[in-house]
Amino acid sequence: MITFEAKINEKTVRLYAAYPMKNAAGAIFKTLTQVSSTGETDIFSDKFIMAFGWSFFYMSERKDENGNTFYVVQSNDYRKNPMNGDRTDDITLTLLAQNMQVETVRTANVQPEVTTFRDSILVLKEAMNAPDVYMNRTEAAKDGDSGWYFGLLDDPNEEDHAADDYIRIPSYELFKFRSEALRVLEMPVGTVAVFHENVMTALVDGNDQPLKFTTEEERKAAAEKNRAEFEAEVAAAKARAGLKEVKKDDV
Repeated sequence: MITFEAKINEKTVRLYAAYPMKNAAGAIFKTLTQVSSTGETDIFSDKFIMAFGWSFFYMSERKDENGNTFYVVQSNDYRKNPMNGDRTDDITLTLLAQNMQVETVRTANVQPEVTTFRDSILVLKEAMNAPDVYMNRTEAAKDGDSGWYFGLLDDPNEEDHAADDYIRIPSYELFKFRSEALRVLEMPVGTVAVFHENVMTALVDGNDQPLKFTTEEERKAAAEKNRAEFEAEVAAAKARAGLKEVKKDDV
């Protein structure tokens, strides 16, 4: 986990996340700065909540070892129960989900339709542990409904399921049994996504036209590139630190 730090209104704000979330962390800082610059919202209040994409973000006041005040950006804790207000300092999981969603929307070149972690998904219980499933988004029936359905691919009993064959879950619970499905949550009404195990294999729009999406191999290649860039930055930082020490010793 890396500590990202920024100054907002002369106050120190820290964000804790894994290095690959560097760009997402920068986007959070930028948005907080914009919100604060209006003067209409006190982002340093313990009552502050920022809705940013799929998740919510909060500010927590802390003191460092010298008694200086700083603020930590927190998000909902999806390893516990965010519906009960559980929060975490490590916002890697939140930023990972949002990165996945932004990437899918941009690659497909569509207008996003927001789903929050609290919005519900209708799930066929039998599909939760099945290898081949699909997700389909229709118009939301009411507030708090995402419009998403999670079901069996080629379900022979699709017309015969009883009401108790289904369950409604908040969208964040996809982390528990099909995390890859989080990737499509911001896709518009009409979208259908197909998954084999935890890999998306097809994505189409409401007219059954295929949409572009990044493959597992492309994402792995991008992850390797990010890791290489991170290691290069660390090596450069160590080299600079070593150079400073040498110069200090020479004085």
